[in-house]
Amino acid sequence: MSRHLHTNSRSRRGRRTAGAAAIAVVLAAGLATALPATAHAAGAAEAAEVLIPAPDAFGEGPEKILATGRYGVLHREGEDYLWTNSYNSRTRVVTELAGVPEELLVGGHDEHNRAIYTKQRADGGTDIVRIGIEDPAFTHTSTVPAQYRNLRFAAGWTIATVDKGDGTYEMRVPRGGDPAADPLVRLPAGATTDAVPVVLGGQGSEVLIGYRLADGSPGYGILTAYDGRVKPLPVTGDASSFRITQMNVSWFSRNGSGGQGVRILPRSGTGTPKVVPLETRSPDSEVTAFVVEDSIVWHEGLGGALRLTPHAGVDTERTLLPTVEFAQLRAEGYGGVLALGKDADGGRAIHSFSQDGSGTVFDLVMREVPGVKTADGEIGALSLDRGRLRYVNSLVGEDTLHGKAVGTGLDPAEGDRLADFPGLAAGRFADGTDEGLARLVTDPATGKDTLVTGDDPEQSAEALALPGTGGRIVDVSPEFVLYESGGRQYVVDIARDLVVRDQRAQGAALAGDRLYKSAPGKPGTVNVVDPRSGRATANHDLGVDCVPSELQVSGSLVYWSCASRDAAGVYDTVTHRDYPAPVSRVLLGDRFVAAREASGDLRLTALRPDGSTGDLGTVTGLKPPADDDGRGTTWTLDPAAGKLAWVGTDDTVHVTAPQQAVSPPVVTHSAVPATSAGGWKAAWWLSKPAASWKVTLVRRSTGETVRTWTGEDSRGTVRVDWDGTSGSGDPVPAGGYTWRLTAAPADGSGDDVTASGTLRVTAG
Repeated sequence: MSRHLHTNSRSRRGRRTAGAAAIAVVLAAGLATALPATAHAAGAAEAAEVLIPAPDAFGEGPEKILATGRYGVLHREGEDYLWTNSYNSRTRVVTELAGVPEELLVGGHDEHNRAIYTKQRADGGTDIVRIGIEDPAFTHTSTVPAQYRNLRFAAGWTIATVDKGDGTYEMRVPRGGDPAADPLVRLPAGATTDAVPVVLGGQGSEVLIGYRLADGSPGYGILTAYDGRVKPLPVTGDASSFRITQMNVSWFSRNGSGGQGVRILPRSGTGTPKVVPLETRSPDSEVTAFVVEDSIVWHEGLGGALRLTPHAGVDTERTLLPTVEFAQLRAEGYGGVLALGKDADGGRAIHSFSQDGSGTVFDLVMREVPGVKTADGEIGALSLDRGRLRYVNSLVGEDTLHGKAVGTGLDPAEGDRLADFPGLAAGRFADGTDEGLARLVTDPATGKDTLVTGDDPEQSAEALALPGTGGRIVDVSPEFVLYESGGRQYVVDIARDLVVRDQRAQGAALAGDRLYKSAPGKPGTVNVVDPRSGRATANHDLGVDCVPSELQVSGSLVYWSCASRDAAGVYDTVTHRDYPAPVSRVLLGDRFVAAREASGDLRLTALRPDGSTGDLGTVTGLKPPADDDGRGTTWTLDPAAGKLAWVGTDDTVHVTAPQQAVSPPVVTHSAVPATSAGGWKAAWWLSKPAASWKVTLVRRSTGETVRTWTGEDSRGTVRVDWDGTSGSGDPVPAGGYTWRLTAAPADGSGDDVTASGTLRVTAG
């Protein structure tokens, strides 16, 4: 049996949403697994998979607030009408409004949490449909006769006008029953109304209305809706922003006694209103103001700041939102304000502002406005190394290298996001050095490539000038980068910032502190050299009569390809066994190979230590590569682990673990001085990440442990910097010591890595 990896290849263009940018860790359902007997996790039934959609571009989405209720807000973000409640910020679609034109909806505030809209009847009358969103018991339809025109609404009441036939109008309060029982609005003596009634707000049984006084100037009053009585308000001069709450009536004016400011009058009072001055930025701006208990919440025009000015209590003057697009009074109780705007970070949301028990106005974010996708991202390159995925996303003509930790265990797992780097493309970056990400950038002065290393794009790093232009990174190891340009290859020692080897382009790969290279004069031979000294340390006979043009190394395995001779294979340098492999479009992982077939699928094959092979399945649904190869652009793998990354046709990156019969960790090389005169710097390089490590130093004559160093989550390098003192801080005696390294593999496979040696301390 084998593991088969299948993907859904439907286009993402019709199914990705704003939330699709989030990283998801899922189980690839239906993956039957039968691992070799040597597998670490034999018997596992499912394989974990990390899915990373290509980051898309998002702009501000449409958002419109339509009405408010005691426990929520009616709003619209697309085709649907939505209700977001204030007690748990849940949003749902108000299906009862489906198909209702927006212009028929009634705005303002309804204390019974109803959505209200009107429908014209064939007889000229109007149906008022009220939908109880929080409580269906408030759902009902009332009828207004044809003689009532220009309906306006506030606090659940309807105000309309009736043409008296002599060019004048009267206001009435239709109740939905016998029109003869509907209250006539009794305006002050000499006051009249136009055809369209002026309704400014309402609370409970009272409605704020406007009218024309006998001299033609505007007048304002409080209408008691159930009997038609009107109590005039002491408004002088121009006035605006009228509000009514359970406690107060308020308005803004720049005229009259007290100067510019908000006038506050108790609903039961008839005296002189309190004036709260507002410092506006313009002498003629439109001011929108609300009384929220002890404070005034206000703004000038739209697009400016929503501000707070206290008129009593303990609150302080401050900015609530840097940018406000809409604000409306939620009139229940002592007043509250619902606003649509942006916070200091640019986040756009619906906010509810009200005063809490401490006397200060607090902000409840009811709904973060989702963005609208403006452009699709496209994955153009990727790499996978020791638990780090890097991928280039092309968006609106710009390339950005993103990164994500995907775990160092046998199975991939969601991790932290890595820093972004601008403007990188396939072959111009590689992870895996001791200094972090290696990337090629172009020197604007010379046009030459320069090599920069490090994982922090904000931290400036020394750029090492390279001999070529427009080159690529062929391979990396903890201390070296193999760079190719213009038919030449260069080995860069990043620990010393030197180009230490220059050779013609050929089959070559880095492994730890060694360079594997084909021998042009010896067909079938692979030489292993020390890049710094050029000294040959080993050679391997592949048993073929061609010079490999491509080499890859993973542990003891070497993939070789003689494309001109249509020959290729994998050679185990320890067991001297050979494995078959395709000539091209192949990547070598930890005891497995991935090969892209003519169909575009990836065929995965296990390379077992006994010389046999095993079918690990096929990956389907890959994004077609632009170069007919895809290595490093639409698929890649981690040469030191059993993980594979590939890009689907919907530009989602998949990270999975097709091979779990992985190699045990080893110390690939070390730099451990044999003597110390008061200082000791030691380093060990591991073949794979360690979950934890410990180094102990023991005095040989007594068996006493004089120092212990520990660490966690090493990606592959363990370093110890010792000053020659014991744990108590005293210099240790001169003499012989034994050091011992123990490291636990992060993937849990195999025994702990161990290494030991001796050290002579010459100064005590």
